[in-house]
Amino acid sequence: MHHRGMAVRDVHPENRRLRRHGVHLEPPDRRALERAGWRTTLEYRENHVRGRDGRLIEIVPAWTAEAERFDGGLSFASAMAPTIDAAWAMVRADIEADRARTTTRIRLLRA
Repeated sequence: MHHRGMAVRDVHPENRRLRRHGVHLEPPDRRALERAGWRTTLEYRENHVRGRDGRLIEIVPAWTAEAERFDGGLSFASAMAPTIDAAWAMVRADIEADRARTTTRIRLLRA
């Protein structure tokens, strides 16, 4: 069977494979924020704890998650935590509890 010059296969329902989406790599809190219109960024830093002799004792991971949105004023929230999931959960909790910081002192330059 042809449709507009292209071959169309006859696909029987029993032969059709279910469409499977890939594994979600981003934390669900970050995906929820982005779907709600927030622009998100994530930064990683390591805090090195050293003894008096300079020997490395511990490496403490520090993830900083940030979300911002412009709706006439700039709203933003950020949090630092030892894991990615914890950082995003803290940011989302602050936004949902209306604890995001807002500023109206933003000037947009037009060229």
